[in-house]
Formats: sequence, C-alpha cells, structure tokens
Amino acid sequence: MDGSTRSESNSTDSRIHPFSWNGLLTRAVLAIGFGMLSTGAVAAGEAEWIWSTGTTSADTIATDESCYFRKPINLKVASEARIEITSDDDYELFINGSRIGGGGSPEMIDEYDVSQRLEIGRNVIAIRVTNKRGKTAALAARVSIRPLETDKWYTFSSDASWRTSLEEESAWNTALFNDRLWGSASSFGVLGDTSPWDVPEKVAGEPASEQRERFQIQKGFGVQRVLTDEQVGSAIAMAFNEFGHIIVSQENGPLLLVFDRDEDGVPDQVRTYCDKVTSCQGILPLNGEVFVTGMGPEGCALYRLTDEDRNGTLEKVKAIVKFTGQPGEHGPHGLRLGPDGMIYCAVGSYVQATGKVGDGETLRDSYEGDLLPRYEDPSGHAVGVKAPGGTIIRTNVDGSVVEKVAGGVRNAYDLIFHPDGGMFVHDADMEADVDTAWYRPTMLFDVTEGAELGWRPG
Repeated sequence: MDGSTRSESNSTDSRIHPFSWNGLLTRAVLAIGFGMLSTGAVAAGEAEWIWSTGTTSADTIATDESCYFRKPINLKVASEARIEITSDDDYELFINGSRIGGGGSPEMIDEYDVSQRLEIGRNVIAIRVTNKRGKTAALAARVSIRPLETDKWYTFSSDASWRTSLEEESAWNTALFNDRLWGSASSFGVLGDTSPWDVPEKVAGEPASEQRERFQIQKGFGVQRVLTDEQVGSAIAMAFNEFGHIIVSQENGPLLLVFDRDEDGVPDQVRTYCDKVTSCQGILPLNGEVFVTGMGPEGCALYRLTDEDRNGTLEKVKAIVKFTGQPGEHGPHGLRLGPDGMIYCAVGSYVQATGKVGDGETLRDSYEGDLLPRYEDPSGHAVGVKAPGGTIIRTNVDGSVVEKVAGGVRNAYDLIFHPDGGMFVHDADMEADVDTAWYRPTMLFDVTEGAELGWRPG
C-alpha cells in the first residue's frame, strides 16, 4: 500500500496489478471455523469476473448500464479487512451504506484497507459498476478478512454467490436491505485468465504472434516493447552490465549485447557478444568481465568470460567451476554477487559442483532418510538423485574454492540478496505431483547458512 488516504473514507488505497500478464522483452476461500466469521455459501478460488443474472461475456452491455452487487459478511470478532477491486468500467464501493471509494479500469486493481469500516455483527459489501466504454462490463473483487485473534486470512472473492440487480433500490447498499429477490451473479471466468479482460480474444485469421499484448501494471508505471522476437529470440536470462547495456542469453544460443546506439534512452541494437558458451541460465557482469552458467568448451560449468583484446566481444573463456551430472533445466542457474564478495549460484538437483572445498562450507552432511522400500518416480524423473538435491554454492572469482551453503531445494532458478544481507530463493514444484499427498508447491525460501530445505526425490 502506498499510504495515501482517501478523504471521503479514511481508507488506504493503492493500485496493484492483477496476477496475469504476458512475457516482457518487448489463490481461495477457506472453511470458516472457530466461530469467528459466518456468511452464506462461499465458493473457493480466485476472484471471478461477474455481471448480472443470466448474462454471458458475449452479451452486449449498453452504455451507462449499471449493475448492483452485494455480499453480506457477519463478523463475530474484530477483524482486519482489505478489499481489492477491478472493473469494466466505473465502480463505486460501499460498506454498510457508506461510500468508500471509486474508480474503474480493467487493467488496474484498487486496494482498500477497510478494517475500521466493518463492525462486529452483520455487514454488507456493496458495489455499483457502470459500463462507460465498449460493449463489455464486469466486476472482479477480493474481500480478505483476518480475525485479530488469528493469523489466518479468509477470502470472499466475487463469484456466483454474490447477489446482483440491474435496478437501484432504496438502501440497496446497507445491511438492512433484503436482497432475497435479487438474482445470483453470472460468472465469466477467473481473474487473470478470462477474455476479454485478462486474455485478448483471438482475432480470426490473425497469427498468434501478432495478437495484441496486454499488461496489467501498477499506477505510475508503463510498459514499452523495446525489442522484437526476431531480435532476441527466446530469451532465458538477462542482466545489466556496468555500462547500462543489457546482456541477454538465448535459449540454445549465444550471449547477446543490447545497447542504445542513437542514445534516445531506448535499447535498440543487438549483436552477438559471445558464442563460445550457450544457453546461459545465469549471467553476472562484474568488473568488465562476465560470469555465466552454461554449456561451453569444457561442458556444463560456471565460466569466466573476458574481452581480452577490447574489441567488444568476449573471446577468452575459462571454466572456473565444473558440474557433474545431467544438466539441462536442472543444472546450474542464477548467479549473484554476495555481500561477502563471493559469487553465489543456484544449482538444480541434477548436478553437483566440483572443486576444492573451502573452509567456509556450511552445508556439511545431508541425511538421505530412511524410506523402506524406496520408490522412484515411475516416469524416471530424478531417479538416483540423492541428498542434498539442489544446492546453493559460492565461489571466488577464480573458482579456487567451492562451498555449499544450503541444500534440499529442487530446482531454484535464481537467488537474490536483501539489502540487509539475507538470501532468498524461489523453488520450483514437480508439476506431475499436483493433487498428490506428497506434492510440494513452489515456495520462497529465506536461506540461512547451512540450511537443509528438505527436498528429496522418490
């Protein structure tokens, strides 16, 4: 939240993006327990785009047509509450008859802190949406509530359980109004994955690559395509060097250098920077050199690339840390310069770094576990992979020491350091395990020295 306050409501409002966007170089109601909250039937899942009873997303909505929405919520204890809204087009938000705020754009989400507006007892969230432009209209809203006695959030996302009407009635936005004669909302699909609000509708005869891209962005920011697909191909990693140039890695291809030739502030020129190492999934420009993880003359390794003759290409290639195993998508990935001056690398579970172990290694022993018998993945994934699985390693600029500092990740692609020195990685899931009892979802880890984060195959 940006800390701004609406004078009409004393409610904090900020703009955030919906959770969907296309590529760039160019979540759920819980069972209500503890007697703290109660509502009518509540559906689980992400907020849905909704409109009046009986309509479909293909129906033509007249200009200036308004739809009225209500969602009752009964609180038995004091609670923290937030509301997020996006609409096509203009909306007004009310709580218990009081206007909280308004706005309108399907490309933005407005967020309100309404903790001081909800009362113990019966409350109603009421929203009016009016079509001002085009032939479509819809509302998507999340209502999130956390009883102060717990750390659990309960969500009441817009769905078919919300009540709607096309007629404005006296006191319609108050808790006293009886909405039994109102209809149930029509749902068009979930926020983030529904045409035409989140996903452009395919135009007949138009190639997919030429379809209009669409982004939802925070207020005050813009999105500008600076390079075409033809210029950079399938880009799998990028970084800025000391001169402000962009270094881009192509999938199965070389490193590219992107720079602003005409000095208009927009990178526009692309050329090959190094073709001796390919599919670099980690890039770290440092003191005029570039460190990368990829496939080169000595196989899968962390390479140190140098422009020794100063001609604008990286012709000197030296492997400073090598990896054993089967790389590919589960090989060495992202690189970062740590606060200690060491180079840190996120390593996938299919490979292990080799080299002289430094005195600073903190991941000493990894316990494999006592699974009797041990069942490997029937599709062959990660068969034979033992603890510690994926690791975080660090090395110096010449690779003379290699130290494991954490393990038990599956396939973390990148890592980052907080200004205070803490390290974070985001680990991948095993897609084939979704809906199984042992499924481990994608997770953000706060990685401490010597951390064993628990991933095991089989």
